[in-house]
Order: sequence, then structure tokens, then C-alpha cells
Amino acid sequence: MEIGRGAPADAPAEMFRALADPTRRVLLERLVARPASAGDLARTLALPRVNVSHHLGVLAAAGLVDLRRRQATIRPEGLRRLRRYFDAALTSAAITSPGPRRPVSESPQK
Repeated sequence: MEIGRGAPADAPAEMFRALADPTRRVLLERLVARPASAGDLARTLALPRVNVSHHLGVLAAAGLVDLRRRQATIRPEGLRRLRRYFDAALTSAAITSPGPRRPVSESPQK
């Protein structure tokens, strides 16, 4: 898949599948704040540890989390890949968008 004019998609489908689950998004948000063990996350979120471990495994397989010594940590490169993907998508959308564009300051606020 490509975004816009020849810029290759930099975020693989596994990342999007991993982030499609709301529990995994919550886990990722918690890990952005600080590393944690599956047990700590399970207690904090009132989820079975086995479920948290499964979700962490999916995030790790997608390249978003590292699992070492009973600690889960964010993989910054995974987040950078997502950012590059969305930066390219937004840039492409802004460049190829048809019709006149108003400055953001003149857009109606909702």
C-alpha cells in the first residue's frame, strides 16, 4: 500500500491490528507513562493477568512493545513508524485535497 504519490506505507498491518483492540490501546497508553509488568497492569486495570500477557504479546509482535525481565516497555521505533505513516498520510491528504482551502484560523469551530 502507498500513501499519496509514491511514499511507501511505513506502518505494517500488524500495528493496526494490534491497535484495533481497545484494551491494547489502554495498555500502550499506560506503558507510555512508565514500564510495567503484566501483573501490575492486570491489577491496575482489573483484568486477568493471562489476558494482559496475551495483549502484551500482540503488541510486542507488532513491534510496539518490548518484553524483558517481566517488564513491558514501549519501543520508541514502533511509535516513530506510526508517526511517519500518519505524517505521510496527512501530508498527502493536504497536498491532494481538491478545492480551495481556508486557513485553520478561519474554519468554523464546532
